[in-house]
Amino acid sequence: RFYLEAAVLLVAFEAAATLAIVQRVNYTEIDWLAYMQEVAGVIAGERNYTKLRGATGPLVYPAGFVWIFGLLWQATDGGQDIRLAQYVFLGIYVATQVLLLAIYQKARVPPVLAGLLVLSRRLHSIYVLRLFNDCVAMVFAYIAVLAMCDRRWMRWSGLLLSAGIAVKMNVVLMLPGAAFLWWRAGGWRLTLAQAAAVVASQVAVAVPFLYEYPVEYVTRAFDLGRQFDFTWTVNWRFVGLSVFESPQWALALVATHAALLATLGLILWPRLSGSTAWTIVKNGFLSKQLRTQAMPGTEEVLSVMFSANFVGVVCARSLHYQFYAWYFHTLPFLLH
Repeated sequence: RFYLEAAVLLVAFEAAATLAIVQRVNYTEIDWLAYMQEVAGVIAGERNYTKLRGATGPLVYPAGFVWIFGLLWQATDGGQDIRLAQYVFLGIYVATQVLLLAIYQKARVPPVLAGLLVLSRRLHSIYVLRLFNDCVAMVFAYIAVLAMCDRRWMRWSGLLLSAGIAVKMNVVLMLPGAAFLWWRAGGWRLTLAQAAAVVASQVAVAVPFLYEYPVEYVTRAFDLGRQFDFTWTVNWRFVGLSVFESPQWALALVATHAALLATLGLILWPRLSGSTAWTIVKNGFLSKQLRTQAMPGTEEVLSVMFSANFVGVVCARSLHYQFYAWYFHTLPFLLH
């Protein structure tokens, strides 16, 4: 009751408050200049990912990042018009809040909990004072989550998740949950179709790079072995530098992540629908089409997608401050 009214007030408050932040709080340069330098190389004609660099290092994001931030490069005079870029990210921030409020409304989350979405000072900074690409990736991720809550739109969720992955690889953390939901909703046919959509869209968006320098693109844009600098991490910092950088620690985190996903997928996620893993697997092979009665409910969708993402965050060897945008919006639901 009164959720819509409360949501409208929250969005209006957020828009006004964030605009005030943009106008009154100093912008801090961290990665924006590097983003602009990286896409400037592409605009100049370079297609070899190993030769694309910015002030903070080589280009390590997939091609979707290049095209979106290339548009921002053009709109902001090569990245020089910081204030215009801040207004763009203000729009992204408000759009993200609208998406989350719509998702939470479908899950019948109390307005008082949804109100927690606006309370993070750090998140405002990440969006409009730092201009991180994580913010763009998560918009696509949350649109995909919203699509998975509706039978008519679930078929598009793979493309939407892929759009987020094409901006930044962190959205991959949601894929195990998405695969579980696709299988439960439409069996092997829907799962295979969505997997094909993800792969095909990744190829399509990267054609100019794959055509000329395929190995260089894949190894840089999807470098799963990249090690972040211990100096900036806020995850597992207490283990110390020697443990943090050791291959044994990396393997332990991968094993822990796999074990947690197995526990979720084989035990906890099936319980959300009162079923078992074996029953879901068996029905998935028998399913002929996407059926209304097989559709996961909104609470199940959010529980699966948000928990899959969160265990991935927990097991990430390195998290920088901006990675807070990966999971903050999911916390009110996970904790309620």
